[in-house]
Amino acid sequence: MTKSLSPLDSRPKHLTGPRLSLALFRIGWSERQAAEKCDMHRNQFRRCLEGTSSLPADLSLWLLDLEAAHLAHPCPRQRKADPILAEIRKAG
Repeated sequence: MTKSLSPLDSRPKHLTGPRLSLALFRIGWSERQAAEKCDMHRNQFRRCLEGTSSLPADLSLWLLDLEAAHLAHPCPRQRKADPILAEIRKAG
């Protein structure tokens, strides 16, 4: 019997580059804040953002969970007519 993949199983296991940047934007963290919260040196985290390295699986999945929580529970006063936010919502 073949097991079907859940949406959580199809998530990237190692965040890097633009996908990592998008997750940080949605969470609302700067590069410095993310590096501190992930207990990583800022240069090491920057390499992940540049795409020359990738975030370990445990941190990647944790950030994806935080991103999903932020998307599922937006601020009730979020600007709904903002064109930049509309484009970001379409991309994700």
